[in-house]
Amino acid sequence: MKKTIIKIVVSTALLAFILLKIGRQMQVENFKLLDYRYVPLIFLLLILNYYVSSVRWKKLLTIYPNTEKVGVGYLTGLYFIGSFFNNFMPTSIGGDVYKIYKLGKKIDSTANAFSATFMERFSGVIALVLISVGAMVYLLKLRGLLLFIGFWVGLAAGLYFLKFISTKIKKLEKIYTSLIQYKGRNDIIVFALVTSIAVQLFAIFTQYLVFLALGLTPPVFYTFFIIPLVILASFFIPSLNGVGVQDGLYILFFGEATYITLFGGTAVGAAAAFSASIIYHLSRLFVSLIGGVLYASGKSD
Repeated sequence: MKKTIIKIVVSTALLAFILLKIGRQMQVENFKLLDYRYVPLIFLLLILNYYVSSVRWKKLLTIYPNTEKVGVGYLTGLYFIGSFFNNFMPTSIGGDVYKIYKLGKKIDSTANAFSATFMERFSGVIALVLISVGAMVYLLKLRGLLLFIGFWVGLAAGLYFLKFISTKIKKLEKIYTSLIQYKGRNDIIVFALVTSIAVQLFAIFTQYLVFLALGLTPPVFYTFFIIPLVILASFFIPSLNGVGVQDGLYILFFGEATYITLFGGTAVGAAAAFSASIIYHLSRLFVSLIGGVLYASGKSD
C-alpha cells in the first residue's frame, strides 16, 4: 500500500509541475497541429508490438510441459488485457499479475507461468540496456558506463541471491527450479533477445511517428538511443504506468537543448515535447481498450 501511494504521489506531482510550467493553452495549440494521418500507423505498430511480444512469450513457454494448447492468439489476448489493467495499477507491470494467474491456471503451474512471463519481460529489459548503452556512455560519460556495468553486476548478484534464498523458501524453490530450465537453451534465449530488439524498435519508431504527427523532427539517431533510456527510467522510477516520469524525460531530452544539441539537433520545446508524450500515452490507452473488451467478453477464459 505504501509503494502504491508513493507511485501515485510521484506521478501526480510531476504532472502538476509540468502543467503549471507549460500551461494549458499551449497544449491546446500543439494538439491542433496533430496530423491524424499518422494515427492508424501508430495504432498498428502498438498492436504489432503486442503480437511479437506474444510470439516471444510462446517460444519461452515451449520448454515446459502442458503448454502445447497455449496458442499465440490466446497469449496476445492476455497481453492486451494486461496492458488494459496497467492503466489502473500502480506499476507498468501490474497487468503481469493477471497474465501469470490466467496462464498458470491454463498450464497447471503458476511457477512455470511466472518464469516464462518474467523471462519475456526481462529479455525486453536486456534489449533496452543493449540498445541504450551508447547513449548512456555518450551523455553520462563514466557514470553511464558504471550504470551499464552495475546492471550486469546486479543481475549476477540477483541470480545468486535467488539461488540462495530458494533453499530457504519453498515457493521460491519452485520458481528457481523453473527458471533454471532455461540454462543451456541458447536457441530460445537468442530468439527471445532478437524478438525483444524488434519489439523495442517498434516502440522507438512508434514514438518517433508521434513527433512527426505533430510536425516535429528530432534527429532519428538521437531518438533511437534516447527513447530506450526513457522506457528504462519509466520502468524503474515509481509511477503509474510511466505517467509523469515519461513526460518529464521527454521535456528533458527533447524539449531542452542540453542534450539534443550534442547530436546536431535542435530542441522542440517543452510544450511540444510534453504534447508528444501525452499523445503517446493516449495512443497506448486507446489500443489497450481492446484488452478491456476482451476481458469484459470473457475471452481470456
